[in-house]
Amino acid sequence: MPSSTAKRVVLYRFDRQPLEAVVHPGSYLLADHIELITVDGKLQTAPYDAVKALCFASETGHPDLFTESNLFERRPKVPGLWTRFLFRDGDRLDGILSPNLLEWPKEGYVVTPPKSGAARQRVFIPRIAIIGTELRGVVGSSSPARARGRKQEPPQAQDQLKMFEQ
Repeated sequence: MPSSTAKRVVLYRFDRQPLEAVVHPGSYLLADHIELITVDGKLQTAPYDAVKALCFASETGHPDLFTESNLFERRPKVPGLWTRFLFRDGDRLDGILSPNLLEWPKEGYVVTPPKSGAARQRVFIPRIAIIGTELRGVVGSSSPARARGRKQEPPQAQDQLKMFEQ
């Protein structure tokens, strides 16, 4: 069932200050632009070639996606593809991509950023905004036996049926 709630976002553009707005999570990505409503109630569109990133947030705070902790300091614990993105303006941002390619929108990538929390939950990065990507690692979830600290036992071999033996 699609969500009907508008989500708070911070739009980062290459040539301007960050813009606080809201988007409808099911329909904000259009063919050639992002559609959003500014905090003063104006409908605005942002073409993908002008957008650097769109950061989903739940509380009002200082936009800090590209100023603080934009790279992981150590291997992340969240399962997925640990990826580093290089933007057209030289900035870098780490994120965790879903390993399921069907979850990637054709317009770009949705990642979990470093130090994710209320001020930065998820980030949409348009494909046109980046000039390079680097896969830093594959972070997997551990098996239940490994999570409990026990080594998993191999399955026991069953005896061969004796119906053909004499």
